Amino acid sequence: MVKQLVIFVHKWLGVVLALFFLMWFASGVVLYFVPFPSLSQAERLAALPPLQLPADCCLAAPDAAQRAGLRPTGSSEARLGILGDAPVWRMLAAAGEGAAAIRWHTVDARTGALVSPLGDAQAAAVAEAFSGRRATGTEWVERDQWTVPQGLDVHRPLVKVQMDGKDGLELYVSPGAAEVVRDTRRAERFWNWLGAVPHWIYPTVLRQFPKAWHHVVVWLSIPGVLLAATGVALGIWQLFLNRHRWIPYRKFWMRWHHILGLVAAVFTLTWMFSGLMSMNPFGVFTGRAADPQARVHWAGEAPHTTRGPAEAVALAAAQGLVPLELDSLRIASQAWYRVRGQGEAGQGAVQRLVRADGPDATVASAVPDATVVAALRGLRPGLPPPAIEQLYEYDDLYYARHHDASTAFFRPLPVWRARWAGDGVTVYADPASARIVMRADATTPWQRVLYNGLHSLDFAPLLARPALRTALVVGLSLLGVALCITSCVVAWRVLVPRRRQVARQATSGQVTEAAWTA
Repeated sequence: MVKQLVIFVHKWLGVVLALFFLMWFASGVVLYFVPFPSLSQAERLAALPPLQLPADCCLAAPDAAQRAGLRPTGSSEARLGILGDAPVWRMLAAAGEGAAAIRWHTVDARTGALVSPLGDAQAAAVAEAFSGRRATGTEWVERDQWTVPQGLDVHRPLVKVQMDGKDGLELYVSPGAAEVVRDTRRAERFWNWLGAVPHWIYPTVLRQFPKAWHHVVVWLSIPGVLLAATGVALGIWQLFLNRHRWIPYRKFWMRWHHILGLVAAVFTLTWMFSGLMSMNPFGVFTGRAADPQARVHWAGEAPHTTRGPAEAVALAAAQGLVPLELDSLRIASQAWYRVRGQGEAGQGAVQRLVRADGPDATVASAVPDATVVAALRGLRPGLPPPAIEQLYEYDDLYYARHHDASTAFFRPLPVWRARWAGDGVTVYADPASARIVMRADATTPWQRVLYNGLHSLDFAPLLARPALRTALVVGLSLLGVALCITSCVVAWRVLVPRRRQVARQATSGQVTEAAWTA
């Protein structure tokens, strides 16, 4: 009775989900090699003009925000760069006391005047300066297929600028921040229609509603896990409880569905389950970002700055850096400027930190160790002090899938790690950016294995052998594709109306009889 129920559930779930499984396996191979479009930090910095400031420039970020009527919040950012030939602060803040929405704004760094959002011609000029190409057209979009993630909500609406060239380059410009925030090319868009879009069930019509999209993916994944689990159960039953008939099917498609299922059942189940875990269903995992209160403790009290942005840029340039951008950092009640730019020939992108408060003009590549340790100790007041150590290598939770800073899923080294014994909370802090880069708790190791490990095969031994990891991901995915092709054929035959089968049998019988009498 139990076996019949399992067969019934597996059969009809397979009929419904066979095409979804085929889509997930095939698109996963494409997604592995062609990620969803994004503008990397390295691409953005490489397109910036040199940051050349007069000696009497510029206003500090808090002063510029106050004059512009902007209200910084705990999630605010401020970056000083060049727009045209004028120095500007690009700020993520609320516009005035009554405004609740956090948006990007551009402020004149000399006067504190709020710069109006860009129009079509200005957005095209920004895109041309970014790419070195000629703009051929502009279009205002609230969101489209390549800008649908919520991370771009603070920039909307966007101006899509088509650029000349055979690669079909399109740049998305933020009118508020007056900068390019996303780039796509024709080949990238084509492969994403075969990769990320079907794999994540990511069409704009659904993805523009985040909660609805979340529920759709979760409630498709749950029966998918059940389908894979019943397949494993049937395979185990056939192997261990019916040894004389390991492969009981004689028909081609059912026979190969059974054989491929025996080989692919386990990783099919783990990939489906880990795909479900990627959505954090029902909030089983906590977030990896530090909470707002922790960030307040990390920053400390606002100090009085004694050094302006122009002096910080000059000090960084004196060390052989070609400045491109400056942003403000705060840690343990200390104020720092981070100047990012290009180093000497062959050195690539580099940065310098310049102390903004205090009598001494300290210039360093990272915040002093004592400052980071003090910030970590004050991060969770009222609790016993954490165990703090500096890491020069990745550990089980803090790791990078790629070691190139220009790629996705890169994490910097060295970092400081603080562990609180009471509740198992662990915080990782980057001294080069004076920021908390990751928070972990008791659920993080489970997420590390049940999602990242099982779905991306990014276990440490495989990360150390990228060619082997690629071979496993692609090989197992292709095996899954073959299994799903047999599933689709079997499902189709289940759905063929019985009367058509009877009609075909009757026709076959008439032909046979005619041939016999002839």
